[in-house]
Amino acid sequence: MYTLGITKGKYENRISFVHMLDTRLKIYTLTLYFLMCLFAKNYIVLLVPFVILAAGMIASKVNLTSYLLSAKRVMIILFAGFLINLLVAPFLKALLLFLKFCLMAFMSIVLLKTTSTGDLLRGMKKGLYVREETAMTMTVALLFLPLLGNEMNEIRVAQAARGADVTVGSMKMRLKNSISVIVPLFRRTFDKAEKMADAMDIRCYDSSAPRTEVDPLKYSKNDVFFSLLLIIMIVVYTNMSIWI
Repeated sequence: MYTLGITKGKYENRISFVHMLDTRLKIYTLTLYFLMCLFAKNYIVLLVPFVILAAGMIASKVNLTSYLLSAKRVMIILFAGFLINLLVAPFLKALLLFLKFCLMAFMSIVLLKTTSTGDLLRGMKKGLYVREETAMTMTVALLFLPLLGNEMNEIRVAQAARGADVTVGSMKMRLKNSISVIVPLFRRTFDKAEKMADAMDIRCYDSSAPRTEVDPLKYSKNDVFFSLLLIIMIVVYTNMSIWI
């Protein structure tokens, strides 16, 4: 199996409550969610972020398997950090920190699964007041990830057919064969970047010029309803943090 599965974390188009929320509200919610997870003092208080995450995943109408596949590599890294943390911290404290980062990772995946790259760009510009150049750079990086994944899959299959398989043999042989994948990948990447730059120049793209939008971001009734639910959860979280 030569596919890398990089596209598993891409946006999934659905008609759901979470998909229809304003991107700015999603970004604000993610920021508040991170703070709630980081400042949770115990497992009981951490139940509030867990309930928010579970509700968001159910309301997004995205399969649980898709979330798990997208978080697989992140979970491996977090679990390795959990094992290292056990060397210097008690088990319960290390487990609490591990669960916090797991919740934050899954909530980030919910945002990426339910928000297109274009909407994410507009949300950062309008909600976080990010400069056009910065927002465009981040958007292009997000767009290039699945493209590079597909390119690498094609190169790996082609080179394996020629006998340069990076998945078999000794470590020295794998490193040697990986050069036959890395070099063509860099060449294709620079070619795509040059073509994209030429296309932007042909269309007279200017980051400093004022830009108009066909479908500008607007808050709806769903956003107001979600904001009220979020405020209720924040009040519950605050009371639990004080009294428990």
